[in-house]
Amino acid sequence: MRASPRFFRARPALLLLAGALALQADATIVPAVAPAVDPDTPGAGHACGLVGANTAPTPEALDIFPGRIMQINGERPSLRRDAYRLQPGRHVLVVAESIPRAHLGTAQQAQIVKMQRRKDFSGYYKPLVVEVRADTLQRVGVRLRRDRLDPASLRDNAYWEPVVWEEVERSCR
Repeated sequence: MRASPRFFRARPALLLLAGALALQADATIVPAVAPAVDPDTPGAGHACGLVGANTAPTPEALDIFPGRIMQINGERPSLRRDAYRLQPGRHVLVVAESIPRAHLGTAQQAQIVKMQRRKDFSGYYKPLVVEVRADTLQRVGVRLRRDRLDPASLRDNAYWEPVVWEEVERSCR
């Protein structure tokens, strides 16, 4: 018995769907201790603080470089901003490094690219727990760990760590 031509037309779509389901990445969502404040809400009457990754030039002489905030309390921010308004309390940020590649050797750069290809996002992004205080801006960046630039540390993504490198008073209203 021959299969109908309709079956053959539908088969690539079924294979594509099956392949997409098989390639879903596992991600662990870390629950928040304090709820976030929508960045578009004025926040009148509520205490809040700010966390930001691109609010000032980073002190590169201290091996502190830009980072990107990818998640706040397990959720992607709806808009990319320099600073995010949060309620006071403990929050979990997921940070990606943006170390300029000129600060790394060619072999180190190649090893990092290989590591990022092998891992899903949870393998090369890192969590940072911050204690947000009212009317305070916490500047987030990443520290290059020069003592961890060997191939094994690069492969394990141990060459950097997320940090709060400065806190300044700033009203968030």
